[in-house]
Amino acid sequence: MNNLNIFILLFIFGLAATSCDSFLDLEPETSLSSAVAFDNIEGIEAGINGVYSTLHSDWVERQYLFSETLASNVKEVNVLSNANYQATLRHEAWTDLFNTGNYLWSLSFKAVDELNQILQALPNIEQVNGQVGADVRRLQGEALFLRGLTYFVLNRFYGQPQNGLSVPLVKDPFVPGDMPVRATIDETKAQVVSDLQEAEILMDGIENNNGRATIWAVRALLARVYFEYKDYTNAETYADLVIESGKFNLLDGNVTAAFSTNISTENIFTFLSLPNDRAANLLFDRFSLNNANVQLSVSDDYWALISKELNDLRVSVLHEDLGVGVACNKYDDRDMNIPYIRLPEMYLIRAEASVENGNLDAGLADLNRLRQRAELAPTSYSDKSDLLEKIYVDRCLELSMEGDNFHNLKRLERPIGGYSWEEARYKLVFFIPEKEVQLNTNLVQNDTW
Repeated sequence: MNNLNIFILLFIFGLAATSCDSFLDLEPETSLSSAVAFDNIEGIEAGINGVYSTLHSDWVERQYLFSETLASNVKEVNVLSNANYQATLRHEAWTDLFNTGNYLWSLSFKAVDELNQILQALPNIEQVNGQVGADVRRLQGEALFLRGLTYFVLNRFYGQPQNGLSVPLVKDPFVPGDMPVRATIDETKAQVVSDLQEAEILMDGIENNNGRATIWAVRALLARVYFEYKDYTNAETYADLVIESGKFNLLDGNVTAAFSTNISTENIFTFLSLPNDRAANLLFDRFSLNNANVQLSVSDDYWALISKELNDLRVSVLHEDLGVGVACNKYDDRDMNIPYIRLPEMYLIRAEASVENGNLDAGLADLNRLRQRAELAPTSYSDKSDLLEKIYVDRCLELSMEGDNFHNLKRLERPIGGYSWEEARYKLVFFIPEKEVQLNTNLVQNDTW
């Protein structure tokens, strides 16, 4: 069997997850495979599964670990086996960070190219009956959801407020000779919102989807996106839609259910563990006490922030203070699914957005609902600043080691990782991979320091 046929088989079954040095190098293989795989609905389904495979363990793990190390929320207890994480943890000089984000870049643009091929192919699928037509609509919505998600992540890590630039916005399959320019941060934000808004229309009514994205995953991601982009009106609206849908439930007294091989009622969008690819395997290696060579501890400063109430179940159950370090127990099961968007985040978004929109009592009610789940007594507030800070601390605890705090600090324009916001806004972003800049002279590199 020749190399092309091998690649096609791997791609169709969603197992091809290797990256190239440059996203431009992806074109010959993926364009040839699309001609075979994307000419019928079964091929499109397999292609979407291939994207989920690409955006699986490595892509998720890198987001989480890069975010926690850049924010200095972790410290080494055994030597990190990944030099990229060592670089982001220490970030002592810009040269330490120069090519650390290459794999996140290549995985993301591999997914984007696959999705663009799918979106290009879908209008040509013969809709022989109503079921095929419904499948085409659902798959188009999924593809737009995944593309919006991918560009949201790219914008987070590569967009540099100092120069206003993000990543190339590519909406067609890559072809040889393409030399796209970097879009602005605002243009990328607009594309993310546009993709997700279109996905919401197309996936309306998709309540279950074999473990893949649903209408509620789209709306939950829109809540996260609007919140990070400081559109608190839409953030509150979408978080409220998810919470009040009745599709998900907080589990009082149980803070571990989301981190298991089951799909908890708190999970809105989950990356499933596969028999040949354990989604949480790399996170287990970094954090789990069940790993004799556990590498990372919650940092002293972050632990002091989130452990003020030791009887909080999220402190006492999901973390363990060992003196020399604090373990995060969320990833103790190698076979667990990774909950990428959870219901508590929606409560935290609605709480803070409500406060920003002038309804402090509504924000307090949502905060106290999470405290009830963690078996804590209700709290109160003295003024808006006091309540916002309490919501911030609760968010730090609830989403500890899930890659959230770094981006939340950027949204709030607070000091990060030992830097003032004025420094962090341009220092704590990834550089465009060197090979990309060499191959594409239209790419402007992020500012060095």
